[in-house]
Amino acid sequence: MAEIVLVTGAAGFIGRSLAARLAAGGLRVRCLVHAGSGAGALKAAGLDCFEGDLLDKPSLEKAAAGVSAVWHLGALVRPREFMLSRRELAGRFQAVNAQGTENMARAAAAAGVKRFIYFSSISAGGPAVKTEEDEPRPLTVYGRSKLAGELALRRAAAETGLDFVIVRPAMIYGPGAQRWESLFKLIKKGLVPVPGSGNYTPSVCWIESLIDGALIAAEKGAPGSIFNICEEPITLNDLTAALAGFLKVKPLFIRVPEALLGPAIRLLDKGLAAFGLAAPGLNFLADYGSFKEAVSSWSHDTSRLRALGWRPALPTREAFAETVRKSRSAPV
Repeated sequence: MAEIVLVTGAAGFIGRSLAARLAAGGLRVRCLVHAGSGAGALKAAGLDCFEGDLLDKPSLEKAAAGVSAVWHLGALVRPREFMLSRRELAGRFQAVNAQGTENMARAAAAAGVKRFIYFSSISAGGPAVKTEEDEPRPLTVYGRSKLAGELALRRAAAETGLDFVIVRPAMIYGPGAQRWESLFKLIKKGLVPVPGSGNYTPSVCWIESLIDGALIAAEKGAPGSIFNICEEPITLNDLTAALAGFLKVKPLFIRVPEALLGPAIRLLDKGLAAFGLAAPGLNFLADYGSFKEAVSSWSHDTSRLRALGWRPALPTREAFAETVRKSRSAPV
């Protein structure tokens, strides 16, 4: 009988791709999905789906029973509300991304799981972090909650003996990634707002390269290790120009000087904070930490993962072209 593995957050963009790759490798994939998360495509692909919640321990125990590995991707990335209290926002992130991770880790340990693979985020380290050994300095509530998830996992592992590795993915692109679909639409409309100069380097990684790296880390990584997974740095200007070329359009890039945008965002952020509010619906336009993430140059050392044999599946520009070709938003 095929080995059973559990993927949490399997209904998400990365989770769907990972589950498909694991199943293609001959594993029986069990998917933990939140009620109403849209598991139809997973079931249609022949994958087992368990409804559960990272804060509902019995559902986690049921999902972990009999599995050899847990791929933990379940997380809160952005709440659906346009505006809510800062206390509630921080509490939700902490509950799902930290306590939920610890709950899943303890359920995995109790079930005798052989390896736990936690998908953290480069936001857990922050833009100033280059290597996995650098002291984390996250800038956002999301990044802090993902770092708290790492610490919660280590605490649970120390008490239970659970074997685990942590991967920190960059901003992942590929067909179906909502942020990239939105960027394609903006480029095709002909007007693309660019915060600051555009000469900074966001940290990005193609979905197939990410999964390759996670599979290698899971198979060969030393227990307790952290692995950055990202491609070579590329400036936002070069990135958007490449996408425009692949989309065969020549948009107008509207550059808003950082010296004007930054203080305005900081002022709005402070104004909301004075009333105890946050506006996640505005993304970085109302969150100064997210804005600083957006206009920072990220450069992560991936030598630890490369030493295990990982290389990006395609060079970045070729992966962009493949993304555009396969994207639902790309011209037919």
